[in-house]
Amino acid sequence: MAAARVTTKEENERQYRVLDQMLSMHSSLRDRLERRAFWLNTGLIASSLFLCVFAFVGDDVLTALGLDPALTRFTIGLSAVVVLVFSITEFRVDWRSVAGRHAEAAIRLAQLKAKYRKSFDETVGNDPKKNARLAADYEKTTGTLPAIPDRWFNTLKAEHRFKRTLSERLSQCPKAPVWFLRLQICWEGIREARHAAKDRQNEPPNKTG
Repeated sequence: MAAARVTTKEENERQYRVLDQMLSMHSSLRDRLERRAFWLNTGLIASSLFLCVFAFVGDDVLTALGLDPALTRFTIGLSAVVVLVFSITEFRVDWRSVAGRHAEAAIRLAQLKAKYRKSFDETVGNDPKKNARLAADYEKTTGTLPAIPDRWFNTLKAEHRFKRTLSERLSQCPKAPVWFLRLQICWEGIREARHAAKDRQNEPPNKTG
C-alpha cells in the first residue's frame, strides 16, 4: 500500500503563490481577448453598415460628393474583400470563446485561492490533513485549466509582479497618485536592471579546464 503524501506548510505556500500568479494571468488574458473580440466585432459591424450604405448610392450622388464613381465602386469591392477576410479571421480565432475559457479558469482559481486563505486563517498551515486536501484540490484544478501561451507567459508574469508591487506601494502611500507610483516603480526597475547589467559585466570570466 502506497504511503500517503505529506504536504508541508511551505509547499502549500508555494502553491498559493502559483495560484495567485495564475489567477492574474488568466484574468489578464480574459480581459485582453474580450477587448480584442469587442473591437473586431464592432469594427466588422460598422464596416458592413458603411459598405451597405455606399453600395446603394447612385453615381450622381458620388459625383456630387466629388468622388469618382468607378474608383469608388472598386474601393467598395476591395473593402468588402477585406471585411470578409477579417470575418473569417474572427471565426477562426474565436477570441470570445477563448476569453470565456480563461474567465472560467479565473473563477475556479479565485475559489481555490479563497480555500487556501481560509485554511491559513484557521490552521496557520499546521494541519497536515487540510494541507493534503488543499494540495489535491490544487492538482485537480490546475490540471484542467487552459494553458498559458508561451509567448505571453513572461509578459503576464511581469504584469503580475508589477501589480503586486503597485498594490504594496499604494498601501504604503495611499495619498499618492497611482500614475506617479507607476512611474516610480518603472524608474526603479530600469535602474535595477542597469545595475544588474553592470554587475554582470564586472564579474570575472569563468575559467574552465
